[in-house]
Amino acid sequence: MSPRSNSAAQAQEDKWDEEIAEDLGQAQVERRLHEMAANPARQAPVKVDDIDEEKQEEALRPEIAAFIDLTAFDKPRGGRQRKVHKVRNLSIRDPNFVLNKCEHNDLLLKPGITVEIEPCDDLYKASFLMIQFIIQTPTGVKLRGLPMTRLRNLRGQLRRLRNELCLVFQLDADDGREKEAQGAIDIEVEKIVNIRDCHFTNADFPTFRFDPYIYKSEEQVEAKGLLMCRWKSIRIYKDAATRLKKGPPVEFILEHVREDEVPRSRFRLPPATRLNDWRGGKVRGGAYNPQEPNDTQVVINLDGDENVAESGGGWMPIQPGQQYTFGDMFCGAGGASLGARKAGFRIKLSCDHMGSACRTYKHNFPEATLYEEDIYDFIKRADDAGVRVDALHLSPPCQFWSPAHTVAGKNDEANVAALFSCSPLIKKLRPRVFTLEQTFGILSSKFEHYFNALVHGFTQYGYSVRWKVVHLQTWGLPARRQRLIMIGACPGEDLPPYPATTHSENPRPGDGTKRWVTVKQMLDKIPPDLKERDDMHNPAKLPVKNHAPWNPNVFLNRCITTNGGFGNYHPSGLRDFTQREYAVLQTFSIDYTFDKRFRKKQIGNAFPPMIVKALLKHIRVHLQEIDRVHSPENDHIDPDDPYLVVIHDVDEEKLQRARRAQSEGSDVVCTGSRPLRRGSNESSGSITVADSDTSPDEMDVDTSMDSDSPSFCIDPVQRRTWGVIDLEKED
Repeated sequence: MSPRSNSAAQAQEDKWDEEIAEDLGQAQVERRLHEMAANPARQAPVKVDDIDEEKQEEALRPEIAAFIDLTAFDKPRGGRQRKVHKVRNLSIRDPNFVLNKCEHNDLLLKPGITVEIEPCDDLYKASFLMIQFIIQTPTGVKLRGLPMTRLRNLRGQLRRLRNELCLVFQLDADDGREKEAQGAIDIEVEKIVNIRDCHFTNADFPTFRFDPYIYKSEEQVEAKGLLMCRWKSIRIYKDAATRLKKGPPVEFILEHVREDEVPRSRFRLPPATRLNDWRGGKVRGGAYNPQEPNDTQVVINLDGDENVAESGGGWMPIQPGQQYTFGDMFCGAGGASLGARKAGFRIKLSCDHMGSACRTYKHNFPEATLYEEDIYDFIKRADDAGVRVDALHLSPPCQFWSPAHTVAGKNDEANVAALFSCSPLIKKLRPRVFTLEQTFGILSSKFEHYFNALVHGFTQYGYSVRWKVVHLQTWGLPARRQRLIMIGACPGEDLPPYPATTHSENPRPGDGTKRWVTVKQMLDKIPPDLKERDDMHNPAKLPVKNHAPWNPNVFLNRCITTNGGFGNYHPSGLRDFTQREYAVLQTFSIDYTFDKRFRKKQIGNAFPPMIVKALLKHIRVHLQEIDRVHSPENDHIDPDDPYLVVIHDVDEEKLQRARRAQSEGSDVVCTGSRPLRRGSNESSGSITVADSDTSPDEMDVDTSMDSDSPSFCIDPVQRRTWGVIDLEKED
């Protein structure tokens, strides 16, 4: 075939592949996404303004709350569960009511076939149904099955590929049944339009798609062409009552169909094949292996059946020192990298352009390759072609997505470019899994096109993604804060769920949670003599304040931001927090070193390490289970764990008193090399035993209020109009 005929054939194949977006705004944003990915160019550095981010998010809350649930805390695992009333898709108890087949308008209907139906507006205009059951009811024949919609109805979150379908599920978090059971719908047989030829597959587009050469028009393709279903759209609601009242979901998922969900074997593809096609395979147990100092990128597929037999049922031990590798984009001072290190990952590479943050990062992560440059310069690099990481974290700047941003500015393009760089970063580094955190303000309707394009940037490469707004205090942050957290998994990988809740207000026996981490727990980790050797912690040099004191046995009611958090101050009411106290409350290690310039901005911009640890430790365990690798339990004691209380310079008599006081429970209390333990469900008060020859500084105020101390409400105090705390001043 001549080059010209080859070109004509390709044009014919592509002619009906992708549909044009009907929403012109969405089409314009998607065009910018693809242009930036195709022609990456340096952008002006993103300026991070000192704004009250929390106040701005609150301004958007009423609108966003109609789209995604911002109120519900995650349900703790275990414990007593309330009775769930299954009000839909009840089991068909009388088999006589189940029909093997039926005829309607000369159409022979059977379970397993797909029919075209009248669109269901509340299910993304689903207009197809895969029949599960045919049910005879007193009012007539009903079909129960799984609804599907065309990709063009997913608002740009998936490519608008012609005759490609997506399953649509609405699930209840308190319903333990499989999604195929609770997500099915019942329709009257009269709503059927026609029978369609449709197949499910886990293969990537365009494998198995319709033959473009046998149709003469788009109308023929739409009406008669083969349909393929490769995706699932899942919305999870808090409970059935919320769903029935048209309330907002708590979680959204776009997941590629898995091999075990494909009914016909000819349309199945081994997950390892998809993984190999995308990233060249994987190294079971992690790509970093100190036994192989060259850190070779050659990856062997170990998922085949022949390897299962050789490795004893498929499971194999992790080699000494072997770890999953981690990349940190927009790394800042290294909050995410610190959390990843604590979660057991090997920090491989990172990128940021802020000089002071990069100096901090280099000091704390000498093992990582840091690219101190614009993110698009990093994307264009050719000297690291083929580099891979097992896990990647993305924290693009979020200033543009706030309600205070009402007038277009010269920094806008840089903010949009930073968000849209996530897609080419995924393409460049091809992680097995990725995480992304953002302000939930991006979920506002004014930014919908941008958020949909962000999701599109991942799914166009076959990544499955899930997102929800997480109350970070449920994962151990000692401050009230909510963030949009997204998890993605590459082609051939299973999508990890979110970690279970680890902290709650009132833990119950068996639910696996501890009490909220409190300000007192975190501040108690700072040694009394730290001010003598740490220029970030000298309370005596801070201006004296006259605020109302508050009980530190609570979490901060305001989150820590680039200016420290509007209204945050020391529990004594006599001063602001020191820089070190802010860092500790942001869950940085006590000995974490910060460059002297813009310290508070570095701290406030960070994704809290303890949150990243909770998220990535969960993902590491998920990867180990998928890889069928095991290692001895060797989780070391993390000195930054909020439930570890360091008792400084104790003598034996005081040590014994401390042991008696903490005689019950299971959480470790460190006394040098000797651990004590404290119950996770006890009051958040802690032991503080300190011997020191130095007199206490007049600004070192005792914060050791116990659970019986007056519980001053932090809210009224922090609602007062204090002057903005300037945390950008140099030491």
